Amino acid sequence: MKKEKIVKTTKIISMSTATKEKISKVAEEINGRNLFTEKIELAKKTLENLKALPI
Repeated sequence: MKKEKIVKTTKIISMSTATKEKISKVAEEINGRNLFTEKIELAKKTLENLKALPI
């Protein structure tokens, strides 16, 4: 039996090159930032004194 290659199709949105450039600029700005700093700090505070997770 031959193994058939499975090809997944994705939806492609057609857009202008200017739009693609804008999206890539915004993505570069967002990349590496913590967008939820308040929630991250709250989680750090609550997990600070926790030694083991109750599972």
